[in-house]
Amino acid sequence: MDKHRIIFMGSPKIASEYLQVLVENNLNVIGVYTQPPRPKGRGMSVQNSYVHEKALKQNISVYHPKNFNDQKTLEIFKKLCPDLVVVMAYGILLPNMIVNYPKFGCINIHVSLLPHWRGAAPIEHTLLNGEKETGVTIFQLVSKLDAGPIISQASMLVDENLNKEELFKKLNNIGKQLLINTLPDYFEKKITLKDQNEEKATYASKVTSEMTKISFYKNVKHVFNQIRAFSPTPGAWFLFQNERIKIISCKKIINNSQPSIILNESFHIGCKDGAIAPIIIQREGKKLMEINDFLRGFQFSVGQKVNAKL
Repeated sequence: MDKHRIIFMGSPKIASEYLQVLVENNLNVIGVYTQPPRPKGRGMSVQNSYVHEKALKQNISVYHPKNFNDQKTLEIFKKLCPDLVVVMAYGILLPNMIVNYPKFGCINIHVSLLPHWRGAAPIEHTLLNGEKETGVTIFQLVSKLDAGPIISQASMLVDENLNKEELFKKLNNIGKQLLINTLPDYFEKKITLKDQNEEKATYASKVTSEMTKISFYKNVKHVFNQIRAFSPTPGAWFLFQNERIKIISCKKIINNSQPSIILNESFHIGCKDGAIAPIIIQREGKKLMEINDFLRGFQFSVGQKVNAKL
């Protein structure tokens, strides 16, 4: 087992996979920090985070402070004497005292090629912009968001048909392997850190409902990218007869079409320079359904307009 003392900080399911890969590779994880247990689900029963549950199964001590503002929390952290903190989707802001305390600092895994797409939603913005390449960056945390020096990166080409969920899985498979490959050289100080170029920094803002609403007056490529950027959740949507309908997957057709109009009995919808042919759709409050199942139980007329105010 590697003797360096590692604290892992994370909360959701994907973060638990990074914790698992550290354990599987015999790294010395001496403590886990995660979000406090919270009421979840229909019964609103108090549940631990995915990372919390994973740590318990591995017999790793778990800490779940609401923040790092009190002295007791800071003292507990110091007593653990970490050499390194690995952060993946923790969800709590770390003060400078925590960031600067470990010998090897705090490192973070981010699913973009920094300084491109700093911030909350890098995968969505990568797909929205139809980018051909993305990747994973491991960097040292500093006080500014996603701005610390780069330790290592790995890139991948983006197939134009990948949706958010599919790209997320591919990037995190890359990220887990990159982390394991990087740590030995990082501990031995064989890696030269690379400062980020601030002039090339772009920001991936949080996803809002307005961002996910489809305007069929945009070109068909933009609409196609918007649908895959938010698939399967939260889902890109439009209004039809005051019902919010999500398109989860689709094909794009290049032709001359009338924007925002239902073009045929197959429920193709016109865009600026083509049409969107839905494959999987989700009506409000309903489960996902194939387009043929949707068409059997849905009333519409060719030539009707979508996103029209009633």
